[in-house]
Amino acid sequence: MLGTLYGIGVGPGDSGLITQKAIEIIKNIDIIVAPISKMGKKSKAFQIAKPHLKDNVETVELEFPMIDLEKEKDTLTTKWKENAEVIAKLLEQGKNVAFLTLGDPMVYSTYSYMIPYLEEVDIKPVTIPGITSFCASASALGVPIVQGNETFCVLTQITSLEEFDKYRVLFENIIIMKPNSSRETINEAIKKYDLYDKVYAVSNCGDESQVIATGLIKEDVSYFTIILIKGLK
Repeated sequence: MLGTLYGIGVGPGDSGLITQKAIEIIKNIDIIVAPISKMGKKSKAFQIAKPHLKDNVETVELEFPMIDLEKEKDTLTTKWKENAEVIAKLLEQGKNVAFLTLGDPMVYSTYSYMIPYLEEVDIKPVTIPGITSFCASASALGVPIVQGNETFCVLTQITSLEEFDKYRVLFENIIIMKPNSSRETINEAIKKYDLYDKVYAVSNCGDESQVIATGLIKEDVSYFTIILIKGLK
């Protein structure tokens, strides 16, 4: 009998923010799949879930390279298919498998890219939502993302002031995830439009190393940083 694959969102970084439903699944699961950016690196998602896992649970690490999707799509597609095949073989053994992912499985998640390849072989994953990093960051700030009829967008990067202006006229609030490549543009916009008190940064949200800042974005900002820009319209 085919096992069940669960896509589990473990939230932004605090083990206490994992949902009760996710905990009930992972504490009894046969196999944990922990995504890593390259071999030899630890899985942050696994570390978050670890307090809720049974001792010596079987763990399989799968590599998902952190490379540009547009430039390296063929490489990534090959890796997604390979990883989906590994998971399919585990399920064929009758094992129940939990794929751990940061935040929510359906928001910029490596898990989501494998779903089409799994469905090709009639595997229907069960997805358990998690708290997104940007929602957790807003809570840490005590700043609402949207109110009333406001709008917001979520971006992975913004690389020019012209691009920023395009979003600025459409949305009152902008969220930028993992903003290292966007730092210069964000700082340029802050200076041009006097946004010093409207730009918030939360790094490593929910982690012991969490840092909150406002204004200009520093050069050494963590990869796991969320930028919230408020009140643009």
